[in-house]
Amino acid sequence: MKELFTLKQNLLIFLFLILLSTGFTTQQAADYRIYVAAGRVMIDDKTNPYADEDMVETEPDGIVTPHAQYRYAPIFGIALYPISLLPKQLYIFLWLFLNAFLLLKTLLLFRNFFPKLLESKKAFLGVCGISLIMCIRLIGQNFELGQTTIILVFLSFYSLYLSKQNKPILGGLMLSLAIITKIMPLVLMAYFVYRKDFKTPVYTIAWTVFFVFLPIIFVGYEYNNFLIQEWYGIINPMNKEYTLETKTGIYNLSAFIYAYFTEMPDQKISGNRSLASLSYEFAGTITNVVRGLFILFTLYFTKWNPFKSIDDYKQLFWEFGYISLAFPLIFPAQNKYSFYYMFPAIFYLSIYFYTQSKSLGSWKKIKPSILIPLALYFILTNLTSSNIIGKALYDQTQYFKIITFGAIALLIAYIQVKPSMLQPKATNKQ
Repeated sequence: MKELFTLKQNLLIFLFLILLSTGFTTQQAADYRIYVAAGRVMIDDKTNPYADEDMVETEPDGIVTPHAQYRYAPIFGIALYPISLLPKQLYIFLWLFLNAFLLLKTLLLFRNFFPKLLESKKAFLGVCGISLIMCIRLIGQNFELGQTTIILVFLSFYSLYLSKQNKPILGGLMLSLAIITKIMPLVLMAYFVYRKDFKTPVYTIAWTVFFVFLPIIFVGYEYNNFLIQEWYGIINPMNKEYTLETKTGIYNLSAFIYAYFTEMPDQKISGNRSLASLSYEFAGTITNVVRGLFILFTLYFTKWNPFKSIDDYKQLFWEFGYISLAFPLIFPAQNKYSFYYMFPAIFYLSIYFYTQSKSLGSWKKIKPSILIPLALYFILTNLTSSNIIGKALYDQTQYFKIITFGAIALLIAYIQVKPSMLQPKATNKQ
């Protein structure tokens, strides 16, 4: 496809990304500072970043700052160590700029899956505008809290795109980078195998093994093995903390089902929300069954065609988009920012919204069964910020897991819009 923007327009976009990143530096990107601190703990102190008591950072200016527990692969924090030597505001800015840049690159990458639909600049910008508005709060959460989700979505979909471009080594590298950043994308290897791509998963495993043991060069064999064991202890899905999730602001299925079907109290907020009084053990069983159903529901999107390669990029995006949407629901310990994983589904539905609005003459003529869930998603996910509804009501939205309802509403719309319903404007008229 031809280039979208002129040199002048690219420079203006670059300037906007700088200003956007600068504006968010005042938020201090809290979790990113944890990653940086972990690098210092591992390189300078050789202590345990996976233990709360050891996550005490001595900054270059001599300030001693305690941090929350580190939960990522050793190589991730170690790779950030050189950045940690820079002034704090500068390394925070660089992280935010990376996220802003990759958000732009994600939109451009998504365009490659829909070359005919988004060939014109007007259509692409229209879809981007709708997508960003529909996901604005989740994007903002990732910037404010210094999260990795924007990076993970880009790397995951880039690995899919590269695999279809017959570049499995690079595709495996991208997926491996996502895995060593946060373990969740590991399950995407199963999708590649399902779609008869065996090379990308093999290279992913090779790259991941390489990155896991790469820190030996910097910290030694024994200490690296110790870090790997501690890391596994954190990410092990059988951990008790992932079974009973009482933390305020956690919205995945585990927290949702326990909230509504047991008498389990919230960590901070009191009230009455339970619809039933099931035992914790039975609720745990229900949670795992529902997780399994979400996983099996992938077959609805793949049309039960295992080990069959497909070249329809719209179909691939629809399938991968569902898996991405399901991530924050089925995995444990998922906060608001994790629901940025829904961005691919939002982009996909934005294409449908834009093309149908143009074809039908008004967005109001879109099928109510699609439009209403979309509206519910937007209201429940984006308009429940404390900046809009106030702290008291916001606390109640956390208590009642409102964002989870928003994700389910989005899924209801997403299910209905099959790839065959995405047509260029000219062929969409009757």
